[in-house]
Amino acid sequence: MIKSGGLFLFKGARCVIGAVIPINGTLYIAAASHIFHKAGPGSRVQADGVEGTVKRFLEDFDVALIELPTGCKAEITGLGSAIVMDEARLINEMHTIPCRVTRAGISLLSLQFPCFDMPQPGDSGSPIVQEGKIVGLLSSVMFSNCTGTAVSSEVLRNLGQ
Repeated sequence: MIKSGGLFLFKGARCVIGAVIPINGTLYIAAASHIFHKAGPGSRVQADGVEGTVKRFLEDFDVALIELPTGCKAEITGLGSAIVMDEARLINEMHTIPCRVTRAGISLLSLQFPCFDMPQPGDSGSPIVQEGKIVGLLSSVMFSNCTGTAVSSEVLRNLGQ
């Protein structure tokens, strides 16, 4: 089943599904757009044996929207709102990493990670979870000070409206 934290393949690389969201009755994977480098809309990905198509890049955010075909098995992601200075977790099929939300805005979250357990290349787009809900998608990390930035779930929530 296609779900948040799962993996999809793009040009042979394993990439993380940040969220599965409905927009106007169609399901989309939200993923980190920087993993597509210079590939444009129309690029194909494979998730759980299903082919999806990159439809749009949100230029102001690090988010790509990948359209899923009608009838595929996918779990819609529960979106929450970040609680500042509260514990959170980065979760994907490869691992879980604890973190803390240090700032939350309408579009971005600031995160603090344990310096001995930082996200690695390949974790881009991973969901950030608080209280069982996705509050953001990992966009970048700064190894020098053990911090990161995530796109807020508010950005995803607003796409469906």
